[in-house]
Amino acid sequence: MRDADDPTVCICQEVTEKELLAAVALGHHDLPALREATGANTGCGDCAVDIEELLEFALPDGRTSLR
Repeated sequence: MRDADDPTVCICQEVTEKELLAAVALGHHDLPALREATGANTGCGDCAVDIEELLEFALPDGRTSLR
């Protein structure tokens, strides 16, 4: 069952926004790192733009840390 408060970003691997943000909080700050940590973007690849946008949101101003 899908959670309306946690949208699926990568449909192929069923990776949600919260899972990606948790991985960012653990230090995975680029697409290759998130791919390795979560499996996102390892299927069709269509979610790459969405993941990059999520990174821009989570790490504004080019920061590489949430702190």
